Amino acid sequence: MKKHEAEQMSERALMFLVTRPPDLQRFLTASGLDAHELLNKADDKAILSATLSFLAADEELAKAFSAEDGLKPGVLATACAVLDPHSADTW
Repeated sequence: MKKHEAEQMSERALMFLVTRPPDLQRFLTASGLDAHELLNKADDKAILSATLSFLAADEELAKAFSAEDGLKPGVLATACAVLDPHSADTW
């Protein structure tokens, strides 16, 4: 997977979270951001990478996003690795 493909996926992942207010709130709490900050930094590469990592760390969310986005098993994890190859999956 190319970096730009992973970045595009992370943008879709953020939009997915926006449609799920309880999960979005959990992400905001985990990231230390508030809704206003997230809105202002929605194109920040670190935020987008964190969004994918957050989804990947929650099996239910990962499955729901993957199904909605038409992803094959393992693609979400691959995108996480492309965007943050040194991540220890801290979510």
